[in-house]
Amino acid sequence: MIRILLIALGGGAVMWSVRQWRLAIQAAMLLLILEGAIRKWLLPGAQDLVYFAKDALFIGAYIGYFRSRARAALPQAPLLYGALAFAAALGLLQVFNPRLPNLLVGVLGFKSYFLYVPLLFVVPAVFPDDSALARFLERYVLIVFPVVLLSIAQFFSPAGSILNTYAQPTDIASISTFGSSKFVRTTGTFSYISGYTAYLLVTTLLLMMILTTTRWRFRGNLIVYAALGMTLLGIMMSGSRGPIFLLALVFPLYWWLGVVREKQSGRTFVRLLLGMGLLVAGLRSAGEEAVTAFSQRASGSQDVGSRVTTPFTSPIDMLPYAGLLGYGIGATHQAAAALTGGGESNWLGTVVPESESGRVMLELGPVGFFFVYLARLALAFFAFRQALRLRTTFHRAVATSALLFLLIQIPGGTVFDVTGGVYYWFLGGLVFLVTRLDRQTAASRQASLAVPRPVVPLTAPASSLRSG
Repeated sequence: MIRILLIALGGGAVMWSVRQWRLAIQAAMLLLILEGAIRKWLLPGAQDLVYFAKDALFIGAYIGYFRSRARAALPQAPLLYGALAFAAALGLLQVFNPRLPNLLVGVLGFKSYFLYVPLLFVVPAVFPDDSALARFLERYVLIVFPVVLLSIAQFFSPAGSILNTYAQPTDIASISTFGSSKFVRTTGTFSYISGYTAYLLVTTLLLMMILTTTRWRFRGNLIVYAALGMTLLGIMMSGSRGPIFLLALVFPLYWWLGVVREKQSGRTFVRLLLGMGLLVAGLRSAGEEAVTAFSQRASGSQDVGSRVTTPFTSPIDMLPYAGLLGYGIGATHQAAAALTGGGESNWLGTVVPESESGRVMLELGPVGFFFVYLARLALAFFAFRQALRLRTTFHRAVATSALLFLLIQIPGGTVFDVTGGVYYWFLGGLVFLVTRLDRQTAASRQASLAVPRPVVPLTAPASSLRSG
């Protein structure tokens, strides 16, 4: 009965999202954060339906967007558009790859690769101006407070607590901990650790974007600094080393684009250092257990080097197994086995690559792999160009933060990590959006300068000159 009701509500949500497609995009981005909590605690018997709820909102919003007349003009990016078109065409053909166990696996794979790509074109029409975009982003990043507060409760709860569970039925032995530590690796409101860390990474970059626009001032930004501290605490409690490593890796680029090239760069850099120092001191004081557990896990790891190099070497390793056409789109998807209906369960044999780059090579073969990653490189290059050329600080800050995540995700997970995939294309859409808004700002300024000023007669009294 609950499932039937949820299906009916889902149909109504799709109809609503077609009419209110701008709000539907924003609602889906909120649901992305809350979906795991709903699956784990509110509706555990309907996890599959809840999993696809945000997808229903996105699809309805796409339909509403294409039916409307509010389509934003697309920027010039022929390499990106061409790579996406070829990748989608090859992906559609791969649905029918004979090496797949059935057609449903191929459909699932195509959805994983391309369902969120339209965000690149829809998001620029969602926010009409700078104030609407800034208002959404400022509210969105503050959601981190309740999410991390839940993470703190999970961290100090035992592994067998109802708070510490994943979306799928999980026994105590399957809950990830900090090695020999009694503390668990937290997931917040998300289904799994990977989605949680992707959210925290994006939130960190968005908070840095907000601080960039104010040149890292403390006055008026205390809540932003507090949110950044909560985000870093959440990363520590997740036990994931990846976000910290990646932030350190891209920070020099942020320092150049977001600090050095902006006005008052010296003062900004001093404030940045002071802010980071206060955040580190606050973390060591308020989150001593989390910092200690994280440090022990990081120092005790022996596979850091292989984790860094695997995304780049895995495609080469998988090439002999993939052949020219690969195993078919979706062949390595984590949910593929559930769609076989109890039939063939190991169509890949012993070949199970861990990194996404290796899985893409195994599924699509070298040609499909080339176009998928060419699109990622082209989108990152486009964002880099906008970060250099946009005229206003706010637009450049958005483009810079998006660029950092787009670069991180080139070897990262945008296909098999749903959370990372949604954020990837959403942030790409934000780059398209600020490109449009920047052009509008420049056009309005030129128009205002072109308006002729009233000519004051030379015989007018002095009071007229002052008043004019």
